[in-house]
Amino acid sequence: MASAIGKWKIEHSVNFEEYMKAIGVSDEKRLDAHKFLSDGSNMTQEISDNGGSWSIKTTTAAGEKTITFKLGEELDTMTLDGRNIKVLFSADGDKLVENQTGNGFQCKHVRHGDGNTLTMILTGGGQTCIRTYVKC
Repeated sequence: MASAIGKWKIEHSVNFEEYMKAIGVSDEKRLDAHKFLSDGSNMTQEISDNGGSWSIKTTTAAGEKTITFKLGEELDTMTLDGRNIKVLFSADGDKLVENQTGNGFQCKHVRHGDGNTLTMILTGGGQTCIRTYVKC
């Protein structure tokens, strides 16, 4: 999972709109997501491990959100579109796996770094989205 540590800027997304629809993101919030989270938005994710206490700081033009967690410990938080969820992070080899459960949906985000590239695969609602980030 050390390969995911660093600061990453969004570069490219495949199937983002369809994925958001599949997990129940409202029309209004999808418009915001395209503005603040899509390719060309300059959104960043900074992933760090401080002795087993992990954090992911997401920064967009609309603001920033930091989630702090320990692997294997479920926590209550909110999606970027404001829905309450339970999240459980784990390791799968060198991949950081995030499982989200909310009202009426479940999804999985898998992050894996490879040199100067971070690939994030999002699955939920029968859809898969692949997001590629570059190291800042």
